[in-house]
Amino acid sequence: MAILAKIRSKTIFLILIIGLALFAFVASGIFKGNGYSGKTTIGTVNGEKISNEKFSRLLEAQKNNKVSSIQAVKNVWNNVVREKVYNAAIEKAGIVIGEKDIWDAMVGNSSIQNDQRFKDESGLFDENKLKEYIATLKDNKDTPQGAAQWKSWVDYEENVKANLAQTTYNNLVKAGLVAPLKEGERVYKNENTSADIDLAYIPYNSIKNGEAVVSDTEISSYITKHQKEFTTDANTTVEFVKFEVKPSDADIKDVKNKITTLITDHKEWNDAAKSEEKVAGFINAKDAKEFVTNNSDLPFQDKLYLKKDLPNAIFDTLMTKPVGFVYGPYRDGDYFKITKTLSKDGEESVKSSHILIAYKGATRAKPEVTRTREEAEALAKKVLKEVNAKNFADKAKEYSDGPSASKGGDIGFFKQGQLAKEFNDYIFNTNNKAGKIDLVETSFGFHIIKIDEKKTDPGLKLAIVALKIDPSEDTESKIYQNAETFALDLSKGKGIEELAKEKGMKVQNASKIEELSEKIDGLGNQREIVKWTFDKETKIGDSKRFDLDNGDYAVVVLKNRTKKGLMPVKDAKSKVTQLLQKQKKAKLIHDKISGTTLEEMAKSVNKTITSAKEVSVSNANLKVGGKDVNVAGALLYIKEGDTKIIDGNNGVYLVKVVKKNKPYELKNFNTYANTITNKLKGKTSKIYDALKEGSEIEDNRSLFY
Repeated sequence: MAILAKIRSKTIFLILIIGLALFAFVASGIFKGNGYSGKTTIGTVNGEKISNEKFSRLLEAQKNNKVSSIQAVKNVWNNVVREKVYNAAIEKAGIVIGEKDIWDAMVGNSSIQNDQRFKDESGLFDENKLKEYIATLKDNKDTPQGAAQWKSWVDYEENVKANLAQTTYNNLVKAGLVAPLKEGERVYKNENTSADIDLAYIPYNSIKNGEAVVSDTEISSYITKHQKEFTTDANTTVEFVKFEVKPSDADIKDVKNKITTLITDHKEWNDAAKSEEKVAGFINAKDAKEFVTNNSDLPFQDKLYLKKDLPNAIFDTLMTKPVGFVYGPYRDGDYFKITKTLSKDGEESVKSSHILIAYKGATRAKPEVTRTREEAEALAKKVLKEVNAKNFADKAKEYSDGPSASKGGDIGFFKQGQLAKEFNDYIFNTNNKAGKIDLVETSFGFHIIKIDEKKTDPGLKLAIVALKIDPSEDTESKIYQNAETFALDLSKGKGIEELAKEKGMKVQNASKIEELSEKIDGLGNQREIVKWTFDKETKIGDSKRFDLDNGDYAVVVLKNRTKKGLMPVKDAKSKVTQLLQKQKKAKLIHDKISGTTLEEMAKSVNKTITSAKEVSVSNANLKVGGKDVNVAGALLYIKEGDTKIIDGNNGVYLVKVVKKNKPYELKNFNTYANTITNKLKGKTSKIYDALKEGSEIEDNRSLFY
């Protein structure tokens, strides 16, 4: 009590201390954050700020779309940036969308027209009801609920306006995309001109890689000259060791012993009586359901177990044992189980065929069915008189309105309760044996039913006690301590590879982790780890233990961080080395070639000459070196009789054009020009890509999410 009195006397002081502590905590989260740099907006497009308030509102609307939080951020960002990029272009183009344009687009929208709120008594769309709805929203916009609804409607109108403006802009651009006839002529001649050639082929792999070494300086120079191909977003690379929280051998043994104890009568401590008392085991339990409820981690299942529901060995064993027999313990996935047979039974199923005579208004009747119920009944009775076991399939194909008509009416096996009640009652009636044919009416129409076969699958009523094999608190504590110790040893300067080897653990890698990534290969969704790798407080080589969503732990080391911009040499090395190595090998091959004729050139590099007929861009098979469209394309610009050296995809070609096969001369090239025009107009998405590429976009999302 004295301590409590002291606390009460220091209330103001405590509030101040707690307040300062909370401020320090929150401030550290905000200002340290993800490398906070004083940014207050989510981003800008061409200098125009993206409203945080609007972004948050649009993000809230994404909650219904069943996407992750980061994917929602990406979706909203893409939409907002698209709108602002287009708006700048639309303004420059002088495009103005009027209120009437917006209204016409809204009332023409199928979702608006089909909305029951905007329909009259006859079920038709009523424009006035839409106007009344908007007016009501506007009148209530000052109330808390009304404000949100009005904002939502304004966002919808803005979205309609933006889509209209973007469509208008795209149509203007597409209107100017017209291929001239000369372009049609060029494409026609290029596609249909071929050449008969003599050639020799020197593959690049005839030069050893050691003779065409590519240096890092050369790679860097190439990247600088081809920056567009080798730009990269900011990304990080991590190494990590996972500590899986899973049951130890001792935990597994304990669970098995515990469930084994439940089988027979045993003694348990009774807290109320302060003594041990005898408790009936599973074998002698009078109420098996109650026993499962009191002792199992899985609920009692009041069902008939068929062979498909259990492992074959267990089902077969139980079928040979008497009622009351307890099987187990046995392991089933993450559980140990004991299973008691309560009764032996069977599940009946019936195979049948039917001829459905439907009528207008019957359930699922096809539109082409126009007969009345009375007409359907009369026809069904007529067919019933004609049908027998031998001709049933043919009659079904002739008369049935059901989907099984093409299969002679066969609908296969069904269990009790799976079909329409009247149909079900008929085929499962014990008096109706296999082979019987009769007429039954359901909501679908009149069925002439033939019972084909009846069978009973053996089954068992069982009580199953299952105990989950979970790691014990002691095991969880040990794994946590192992992870903590590992992280501590890393912080003292030990390398992760060295330490993992000592502990007999595996080091995993994950690369190309971007600022807005959610998943990390090998770890799953780990947004906190992603943010940590980009935090300016985190240095290369730093390590940290993280709690994973599934209860496991990971000790993560930041191995590398790449800034947005030009790709580092090490990341581009593989691709650029191949390109430059080809160029170097091509030059080395060129240096070996001498002579002016094909024969002299081929002899200088000790290669034989072969021939290829009608080589074109559409038929680029050169017989040696495989298909090479680049070489085939180069042939278009080589005169008949000339010999040239061409660098191909896989080697150097020595080529002599023996004959040029020119295409038939067309009177005009409208068809080809129109084809090119249509292809251009079909690439509307490229319009936005071009506009976006020419825009200045600042993206600060990673500071907020």
